[in-house]
Amino acid sequence: MREVGVTRTELDGILEIGFRFKSTDQLFDPDDPSPLSARELTEFAEEYISSYLDGCNLKKIAGITVGLPRDSLSPEEAALLPATIRRHFSFRIADLDDDRRVSRREGRISLALATFNAAIAVLFVVVFAGYLDGPVAILLTGLVTILNWVTIWDTYEYFVYDYRREIRKRRIYEKLAGIDIRVEEG
Repeated sequence: MREVGVTRTELDGILEIGFRFKSTDQLFDPDDPSPLSARELTEFAEEYISSYLDGCNLKKIAGITVGLPRDSLSPEEAALLPATIRRHFSFRIADLDDDRRVSRREGRISLALATFNAAIAVLFVVVFAGYLDGPVAILLTGLVTILNWVTIWDTYEYFVYDYRREIRKRRIYEKLAGIDIRVEEG
């Protein structure tokens, strides 16, 4: 049930992407009792669509087509589908903003810990390294080195990788919240 057909059509640098779902239950949460205009996409559909767009140049994407089996939607529901999908991604942008606020806090804590550990390392080298000798010195030097390496790597990973990924995901959701969406049955 996780299979989704994808087609890419590029014409004069403009990209159209088609997603063919096997059923409406694959696209919309079957446990959501809301009318179609207020229904949630399944986590699978949301992740599938957004992760596919992640591999594309967002500026070149003009629209997407959502394909469903024939007669799975009434004509009125098919007309509501594009706005429903855009509404879903618009709503999810607020969740991404909350995640980013938490992530920024964690980044600040990580930076403070890296700074603290670097200060401990400098203090250790300046004050204690000259007085310690033998296996104790090797053990403490190794411990201080590992602590610094871990905290600095964690901080580096946040600012270089995680933060960029969060920004990219938000851009994708913004694109999906305003993109041209067509429905294709058959």
